[in-house]
Amino acid sequence: MKFLLTLSLCLIICFTVSAQKKWKYKIKIFEHSGKRHRGFFYAAEDTQLILVKSNGDTSKLSAEKISRLYIHRRGIVAPIAIASALVLFAFAIESPDTLESFVLIFVGIPIGVSLGLLTGELFANKRFYKKLEAKDFPLIKTDLQKYTELK
Repeated sequence: MKFLLTLSLCLIICFTVSAQKKWKYKIKIFEHSGKRHRGFFYAAEDTQLILVKSNGDTSKLSAEKISRLYIHRRGIVAPIAIASALVLFAFAIESPDTLESFVLIFVGIPIGVSLGLLTGELFANKRFYKKLEAKDFPLIKTDLQKYTELK
């Protein structure tokens, strides 16, 4: 019994710590050479950006190499799409007519997901920076720091 209690306590602590590592913003960076980097936005400095890739590796990218940035908030699009599909599914279940229920399930749910995706994309917090040069980074540093984990 003591072993199970100790094991469950360790698992709870482990999951609590890993739950705190949820990244808020994803970033996609394009270099002048065409190379693309994706990850989570960690820090912005005058001469470089620091991002953490999905496998946990940290990348430092020099401002001279970066040509475009795309930043967006993660975790807002899918919940809205799922909620809109569930609303249409609830309407289909409550409908007394079988044909109407069938149409709402097989036609309405894909339309609801599409509308949810569109709404989620409209409300997602996004930033695009195009045609960047090294001299632009000190100017946009304060704006970029709004989206970083390290403030």
